[in-house]
Amino acid sequence: MTEALTFGKHAVRSFASAAQAEKAVLAAIGEALSAAIAERGRALWIGAGGGTPKPVYQQLDTLDLPWDKVILSQVDERFVPVDDAASNTKMMAEAAAPVIAKGMVFETLIRDINDAGASAEKAEALLRGFNAGEAPAFDLTLMGMGPDKHYASIFPGHPINATVYDTETLVLPVEPATGGTEPKLPRITLSVKALNGSRRIVLYITGQEKLEALKAAVADPDPGTAPIGAFLAQCPVPIDIVWCP
Repeated sequence: MTEALTFGKHAVRSFASAAQAEKAVLAAIGEALSAAIAERGRALWIGAGGGTPKPVYQQLDTLDLPWDKVILSQVDERFVPVDDAASNTKMMAEAAAPVIAKGMVFETLIRDINDAGASAEKAEALLRGFNAGEAPAFDLTLMGMGPDKHYASIFPGHPINATVYDTETLVLPVEPATGGTEPKLPRITLSVKALNGSRRIVLYITGQEKLEALKAAVADPDPGTAPIGAFLAQCPVPIDIVWCP
């Protein structure tokens, strides 16, 4: 590991290879879930979709955990059928299949394939059900970001940026953007209130382009142009940022 960068209270740990970075992310997951099970008898965590975290999900079975005490859900999801090639539910379920077979429960945000708003409402009810109707505290949140500085399904220039930092709602439908920009598909995302409730957050990114985008977002954290910068600026917990080339 090279010398760490810092963005205020958020530390960036840089690794020479994806294998080393994945090992660090897996260690953070193992620590957080183990502590949660020891303290509360159960662990609740959420993960991002996309290609970057996929190898992490594929290696979950290297962690020695009582998986029947673990529940995994999602940071966000494309509003597509769960067997669609674009579905992160499909990717995560297949990648984490070995630990699901050991008892881990995986809960998708897609709860109603006919209506994104209804799906978001049902997903919110599911999450609140883990904490007697209140917003749950996730034991670990594994986030990603895009080179366009988006996180979850909060994209630059999208109207959702005007409300996502203030709403008490935990799960929101996201309309496709106009003009051919992202998001091109309807989506469902956790709100900032939901993400802020995390006990620990790991932001895992790869590639120089994303690191430079993150630096720019931190320097100018305008939610309209740099959503990830705005999120980091207001997040109440220090974020463990893991990066490799």
